[in-house]
Amino acid sequence: MSKIDRSKVWTGTLNEVALAGRPQGRAGFYDTTLRDGEQSVGVMFDPDQKLEIAKMVDGLGVGRIEAGFPRVSDEDKLAIRQIMAAGLKAEIWGFARAVVEDVAAVADLGMRHSVVEAPISGYKLKALGVSPETVLERIRTAVAFGVEQGIQVAFFAVDSTRADLDFIEKVYKTARDAGASEFVIVDTLAIAAPEAVTFLVGRMRTWFGPDIPIHFHGHNDFGLATAGAVAAIAAGATWIHGTIDGIGERAGNADLGQIALALELLYGVDTGFRLDRVRQASRRLREIAGYQLEPWKSVVGDNLFVRETGAVAAQFHIPEAIEPYSSDLLDTPRGIVLGKKSGVASIKIKCDELKLDLPAEKFADLLAEVKSLAIKKRQLVTDEEFKGLAHRLA
Repeated sequence: MSKIDRSKVWTGTLNEVALAGRPQGRAGFYDTTLRDGEQSVGVMFDPDQKLEIAKMVDGLGVGRIEAGFPRVSDEDKLAIRQIMAAGLKAEIWGFARAVVEDVAAVADLGMRHSVVEAPISGYKLKALGVSPETVLERIRTAVAFGVEQGIQVAFFAVDSTRADLDFIEKVYKTARDAGASEFVIVDTLAIAAPEAVTFLVGRMRTWFGPDIPIHFHGHNDFGLATAGAVAAIAAGATWIHGTIDGIGERAGNADLGQIALALELLYGVDTGFRLDRVRQASRRLREIAGYQLEPWKSVVGDNLFVRETGAVAAQFHIPEAIEPYSSDLLDTPRGIVLGKKSGVASIKIKCDELKLDLPAEKFADLLAEVKSLAIKKRQLVTDEEFKGLAHRLA
């Protein structure tokens, strides 16, 4: 576990004042990159890749890893076996529908932990042609069977945030009575505002008491996955589901790196997540899965600690003036790039970086050349191009 060096967090005192007196909560992370993340369009992991990803996620300090859905394919079963044999620190969880055969497949692999899922919203039940009574019976049967097999069951109510509140209560209590010991709020289509997440977690606390683990599984269709996860923890949830980079179907899942950054730096919640390893994990997952990220994406984006604007470059030597936290926390360097928006300070920093001995009185002329070239190219000026311009002016 890597503790945050608070001297490298420059967020001021506003949050501390605003949050004074609020309990901090506890946050455990449940990674579903290998199952829900793989549902991203065009993404497919082979068993060896799944093992590599699981090891990488384990190295991030995640407490639970969902290794997969055994009934999907023999490849998935092989991947789960390899992950279970790898001696990881995280608990290894399976995934099953509320179908006895699915739960049996989890048990046959010797797994001791599994979510058992069933759709519960009116929209889902209508689409599947299943009555509320039928789904309740399936939940009773599948959860009870899993418990009989010695499996710790977390009941996973698909599309629970769009279900009728009275039916939600009936569903979760049915799962509890059948032996489920943990309960997952599943915001399948990401429709729950943070305030709604707070409300639903609070409602579940009244049903189950203060000690029963409640999970929150969020998606990002409205860009609120991180906010929803933070709200869930503040309301008393103990496990947050998500993926590396928020990879997942449609707009993706909750992004564990973003959530960890917010909880650690803004709320002072210890997540145990290795922020200093998350950028490396992101890069490797992108290589395996073949996707790209926006360069301005928080936590893992390429532009986070790179500056072009001259006014900002003038303050580059005082990172706390232009950044909310140190790049050291993410184990990544800072840098200056040159382009249309550069200033004289940018020229000086780049000359020092490239060890170019150019008189200061030449900086303004060199800046003009840099701007002219950048505008002509409609791109940044490379270091090699900058060297060439500097040598002509020397």
